[in-house]
Amino acid sequence: IDLKLPELSTGGAGDRPIDPSHGTAPQETPHECSWLYFAAEVLTVAGCMVLPAAFLQLRGKSTKGKSPKLRASSQPSCPPLPSSKLSDAEDSPRSIGGRGTPPSEASTGKSALARFNQAISSAARDGDTRCAERWFNEIRKHGLVPDLVSYNSVIHACARQGDTARASQWMQKMRAIGVMPNTISYNILMDACVKAEDAAGAERWLLQMLEDGIEANEISYATVIHARAKNGDTAKAEGWLQEMLRRGVTPNVVSYNSLIYACGRRGDISGAERWVQEMEARGLEPRVTTYSAVVDACAKSGDVLRAERWMERMIARGVDPNVVSYSTMIDCCAKAEDLERAELWLCKMAERGVQPNAHSFSALISACSKRGNADAAARALRRMEAAGIDGDVVVYGGVLDACAKAGDVVRAKQVFQQMRSCGIRPNVITYSALARPFAHRGDWVEVESMAAEMKSEGLAVNEYFLYVLLLAYSTAKPRQPEKAEVAFLEACRQRVEINKHVSSVLARAVGRARSQELLQVARAPR
Repeated sequence: IDLKLPELSTGGAGDRPIDPSHGTAPQETPHECSWLYFAAEVLTVAGCMVLPAAFLQLRGKSTKGKSPKLRASSQPSCPPLPSSKLSDAEDSPRSIGGRGTPPSEASTGKSALARFNQAISSAARDGDTRCAERWFNEIRKHGLVPDLVSYNSVIHACARQGDTARASQWMQKMRAIGVMPNTISYNILMDACVKAEDAAGAERWLLQMLEDGIEANEISYATVIHARAKNGDTAKAEGWLQEMLRRGVTPNVVSYNSLIYACGRRGDISGAERWVQEMEARGLEPRVTTYSAVVDACAKSGDVLRAERWMERMIARGVDPNVVSYSTMIDCCAKAEDLERAELWLCKMAERGVQPNAHSFSALISACSKRGNADAAARALRRMEAAGIDGDVVVYGGVLDACAKAGDVVRAKQVFQQMRSCGIRPNVITYSALARPFAHRGDWVEVESMAAEMKSEGLAVNEYFLYVLLLAYSTAKPRQPEKAEVAFLEACRQRVEINKHVSSVLARAVGRARSQELLQVARAPR
């Protein structure tokens, strides 16, 4: 759920043109002798040739011995002020840094401050805290006084970087000089806390805001509701909604979407549906994000029929499902291992002109994987390529998993090579999926070869690959208990998690009695 803050207004009506007051250059006196013109031209050409060379030589001496990084850091990187109304000297980053001509008296008014605020705001949008703070510091150097917009903009820059501590420091500086924060100031800080996964911090700022007598708006409450909902704390999220209503602030769609999303994460379909009914009772029209959140709640519970009813209701209300809606619906079918319905919804998606993305096909391939249908997985991969969509390691991992369950080692190797040819670097999960059908055949030589290849690529064995390796040793003919024991002890030294699946396959590889002894070694303090 995207909580967009209102654009920071530069404020003030002072965007008037600034008179740079350059003055008038003295008039040239005409020369009558042509040789004087010739001499002047010769001197000019000589100057153009000699002076740059001398400058470059001096520059080379001054930078000699300095590291490239130091020389690069000495150059200004912040853009100039957003307007060209000041003189060229004042517009350059060097002069803004204090080495140029001071601004004229006209530029010290509201329009000059507005331009500095605009520069800070632009840096904030780019997430460039350094430039935002630099422009802020230049305000006082030019004899101006920062205003509320100045502080809000630099706080916004810190917030965009998730630096809540620095944003808080700027808020304290603002209050210390007597500039009172407004609703936007607190909303920015609360949004920063949400990005930093600090729901308690967002709540503290809202409480501070109310204590200061600053009016909280629907964005303020929606931000805190979203923070709690994001953590799955539905009770506290609901509590803030009630507080919002008690204070006479009307909830917006974002507030309800957050609560529906929280219910969705728990698979609480009834709770999600209840919040949709309440928002409709308050005259709010559900959006595509609202319906998609309810479909997601159905997906978490594997209730395909209920998810389909919400998709149909969305279309009947004149709301067009988007790629997220359809992908969530396909994912719901995948979780229920209903491959046929997953393919049906991909077709419906195409019929309505909605372009699928990688997640859409990943959800479909997941349905194929759960059914162990390698043919359907390969077919979905071809459809994805035909649609011009690049796969990722998750997509190819799903196809490899389908091949593993089908025991199709030939196709698994083909898909793995295809993934590599597309420039996609395999991870431990994809190697585990590739190795699994070989492990079921007892082909420990091939699995060991994959383990060596993984190591050469800097990938460490985890519990998934350890299970596959031990499985290969346990199903080999003859069995390979010595190799299984060595592999297990090495995994213990590497602090690989020993779960119940690893313990079970270890017993098959070395025998139950020996496996118990080895597990005691694994559990011993290291």
